[in-house]
Amino acid sequence: MFSQPASDLLQTPVTLGALRLPNRVIMSPLTRLRADAELAPTKLVAEYYAQRASAGLIISEAVAVAPSGDGYPAIPGLFTARQAEAWRTVVEAVHAQGGRIAAQFSHNGRARYATDEAQRAAGWWAVANPLKPHELTPAELAAMVEEFARGARMARAVGFDAVEIHNGNGYLLDQFLRAGANQRTDAHGGSLENRTRLALELVTAVSEAMGADRVGIRLSPSATVDGAPDPSGEETFAYLLERLAPLGLAYVHATRTTEQDRRHGSGPGIPLERIRALYPGKLIGAGDFTREDGERAVAEGTVDAVAYGRLFIANPDLPERFARRTALNVPDHATFYTPGPAGFTDYPRLA
Repeated sequence: MFSQPASDLLQTPVTLGALRLPNRVIMSPLTRLRADAELAPTKLVAEYYAQRASAGLIISEAVAVAPSGDGYPAIPGLFTARQAEAWRTVVEAVHAQGGRIAAQFSHNGRARYATDEAQRAAGWWAVANPLKPHELTPAELAAMVEEFARGARMARAVGFDAVEIHNGNGYLLDQFLRAGANQRTDAHGGSLENRTRLALELVTAVSEAMGADRVGIRLSPSATVDGAPDPSGEETFAYLLERLAPLGLAYVHATRTTEQDRRHGSGPGIPLERIRALYPGKLIGAGDFTREDGERAVAEGTVDAVAYGRLFIANPDLPERFARRTALNVPDHATFYTPGPAGFTDYPRLA
């Protein structure tokens, strides 16, 4: 009979707000582009997440809360009744396996080229045309906040355990935080207060709909601006985290600098140890962690839980593999975004 090593901290329970997790091995949000033509998750998606229900918490792939927010043809949405019912099937499949799942809400800005609609109808995932940039008006920003709140109400109605706001990875919401990217001259640009305004408006609106103790936010403190380190990054995130601290959120989910980030110009970045010093609440760390890295980060108190991405793609039973110290399946990068079950639901589990 297998006995768990006494020092295996990733296998110990943790509480994140209202979430009681049996372990600290979190499934990172992973875009897989398997939604159908109406941006609804399919039965295959439900099977995929149910296979990974042993995660302490599954954080879903990025979900659009409005038609203008998806950014790619096969990113799922949560703004129609059909999408909601499809997500209900996913949530119920995860819960039936004893798991917990959060919906990650993302927004990629305003509309796409019209030809992408034909692409979507054809059922293929690749983006053939770049997105047209557009500076959102104050009215559109106010509408976005309401869209996130409406999405949170729908997420609660279909049974999601939590909602995570995707405010990282250099995407639209992250760009609002950055002095080098945010060139607005209105209430959402310029000063630290203004650049963090949208993030705090979204957190407040989603918390009112979902309950703050079931809301997380993903941040990428070390993301680059125009291919270089953000010179005002530490000041920005110190300011933002100070304002997030009293809000009673379930967690902050922060990425650390990876080797790939450094190859793309990030420099050393802002370490998770610094984020921990700035934020007293529960912290999930992400960024190419191994089991050993994760154990060390939890043992040192740097993070409360660790998010794993590509390892969860290839290893549906990742917590058990960590606990048993067994070999890990190697992810097939060629199938990350292709349609169908190959490289999605067909990775082998332990006997």
